Amino acid sequence: MKYDYHIIVIGAGSAGLVVASGASNLGAKVALIEGHKMGGDCLNYGCVPSKTFLHSAHTLQKAKKLKTLNHMDYDIQLDHVMKNVSDVISDIAPHDSIERYESLGVKVYEGYASIKDGHTVLVNNQEITGKNIVIATGSSPFIPDIQGLNQVDYHTNETIFTLKKKPKRLIVLGAGPIGLELGQGFSHLGSRVTIISRSKEIFKKEEPEVSGLMMDKLTRDGLDLKLGYKILKVDKKEESIFLHIEKDGQVEILEGDQILLALGRQANTSGLNLQALGVKTLDKGFIKTNNKLMTDCPSIYACGDVVGPYLFTHMASYQASIVIQNTIFPIKRKTDYTRVPWVTYTLPEVAHIGKLENHGDYDSHFIHLKDNDRAKANHEEIGFLKLITDKKGVLVGASMVSEHAGEQIALANLAISKKMKLKDFLSMTVPYPTQAELFQRLALNQLKDSFKDWQKNLVKKLFLK
Repeated sequence: MKYDYHIIVIGAGSAGLVVASGASNLGAKVALIEGHKMGGDCLNYGCVPSKTFLHSAHTLQKAKKLKTLNHMDYDIQLDHVMKNVSDVISDIAPHDSIERYESLGVKVYEGYASIKDGHTVLVNNQEITGKNIVIATGSSPFIPDIQGLNQVDYHTNETIFTLKKKPKRLIVLGAGPIGLELGQGFSHLGSRVTIISRSKEIFKKEEPEVSGLMMDKLTRDGLDLKLGYKILKVDKKEESIFLHIEKDGQVEILEGDQILLALGRQANTSGLNLQALGVKTLDKGFIKTNNKLMTDCPSIYACGDVVGPYLFTHMASYQASIVIQNTIFPIKRKTDYTRVPWVTYTLPEVAHIGKLENHGDYDSHFIHLKDNDRAKANHEEIGFLKLITDKKGVLVGASMVSEHAGEQIALANLAISKKMKLKDFLSMTVPYPTQAELFQRLALNQLKDSFKDWQKNLVKKLFLK
């Protein structure tokens, strides 16, 4: 059968754009369908706006702490911050634009898609066919069923960057990455921020040293962390929002003027007709795939946030690369999630890759950030580097807390991918002063610890007479 396209991609976010451009560059005839904004969540509501916003907020916080700048006026207007956010989005947008992708040979359809069968998609009342269909429709904020919530003008990451006036009292529901990042950011800009979470701890997926460290830091930054609470209902009276919460049978009422929902994500699968196709979905609509990212319908693949399990832009790109290979070439490639890096962009950042210490019979190597000269020069208060090795000394995991942990974790990523041992860092010549020295310092510490007394005595006898 002859099809209109080799591949029909539904969704022009991170995953869909990589599939479309990559497949087109290999000579495939590609259709790309987008019903909302090119660039998806990452460009318009996620990575780009949030990190631009946090750069302003964190820079202000660091300036406040420098005694040499105490004469400065720290009153920052939120509309100026948000104008910078929109400017950065506009600067990056052409890279994800319809014009650019059509210049790459991709046919872009503006509209919402419905899948008729394993090879047919309906868009704008037009049927188009493809040998393969790739679903890359992403995710959106999960909106819980909370009494009274629909009566207030709440925000999510999709609307918070439209604020023009700084909230005096911001209530954040959820203590995951989005809640903690944006909550701390608004606190740095001068808002009184309260974060509510059902969980009794934060950073649960990190090494155990992280949670207490960051709780202390966020509290000292002025955030009120209410952990282990159940959300009962929301009321609004005049300009104030009242949140009713409960813990251990005790009900509290919090007052704020803005509320931010950061309670997880749900897959954008509504309207795709998946049930009729026999394509199974999981909790919150996420699409079930095999390790080749193929759905229960063999000609339909899915990648990015709509699949999970890691809702990161870099993982969407990784999955997209697998889909490109599996839809074009006969030799199929499987997903491998053993080296997934992630970063929470708080101040300081929390970064991780690979195994945690409690994942198996591993050795850990720990060093405080305060032992690093560059950290002292930067007046960084807290942080650490923790490397995990197997019994042969091969690096299998790393965690770091520092202002630039997200940049530093890439070094561990490379070392893990090359199956390097901790001692291999000793062969590096590291610029001074940098935080990369921490990797070498840990390697040196391990060498010192492994040097036995008999070895020292032998060196003395042979070479130190």
